[in-house]
Amino acid sequence: MEDNNLLNLDAKEVISSEYLKDYEDGMGFFYSELVTLNTNIFIINKIREFPFDVFCTPDDKIFFSMVINNFFEYSVIIISRLIKDTSANSFTIRKFKNRIIKDYIKPEYREAFKNRIKNSKFEHIMNDILDRIQDLRNKRIAHTIEDYVKDTKNIGRINFKELEKLRDFINLFFENLSFNIEHMMVPVPYSDKVQHPKDSDPRSDIEKILDSIAKESAFLNAPEINSKWPTVWKEIKKRMTERELNIFNKYREKLRFPKIEMGNEDQFKIKNEN
Repeated sequence: MEDNNLLNLDAKEVISSEYLKDYEDGMGFFYSELVTLNTNIFIINKIREFPFDVFCTPDDKIFFSMVINNFFEYSVIIISRLIKDTSANSFTIRKFKNRIIKDYIKPEYREAFKNRIKNSKFEHIMNDILDRIQDLRNKRIAHTIEDYVKDTKNIGRINFKELEKLRDFINLFFENLSFNIEHMMVPVPYSDKVQHPKDSDPRSDIEKILDSIAKESAFLNAPEINSKWPTVWKEIKKRMTERELNIFNKYREKLRFPKIEMGNEDQFKIKNEN
């Protein structure tokens, strides 16, 4: 059977009936783990993209730095236990794949399934990153190894781009174990595939939290704060970099701040269109 034909078949058609529940339970477990992983990375991305340097002081970033650190480390744990765990009773996605091939899938679909997954094996491009993931997990996150305490160079490290790369690869691997079903890898409010009602607020909760920081900032409220001193506001705007000015205009519009009407050099007024 051609590999593409598997795309049009449901699991109950491909998996032997006596193993169908085991297959569905396994897929449900891995899906739950991957939603957590994808959600962690989604939130990290939102925080990393936010211009804290413009809207607040470093002291106002402590909470979000801790969120990034903890979500990053937990993502390392998830990836490690899904792929690299070698204990005898571990339940990894690799072992699950082997179980599908050996026991679960009907014989007539076995070769087509093996052809489908042969190009999504982690070994092709991921071994180096996975080894560093496991090193980081074993020496720093799950355990405290004395050599690491004495010399931090004795531990593997990965950057955020590599974490995203692994996330994408595991997502693909998981999808290749699926039959005729598309999975949403983040909660509904975080998905860009969801169409929101016209009059609703499409922002995710993390975006609303970050926007509230911008909304209360002295930077975004500079015209209102200095409304009695137009020359002060004029000087503040003059000192803005192009990046800062773009951020200022973007968030004033996004958060529906009153528009600023510039008059002559000595005066301006804030126009409230509401």
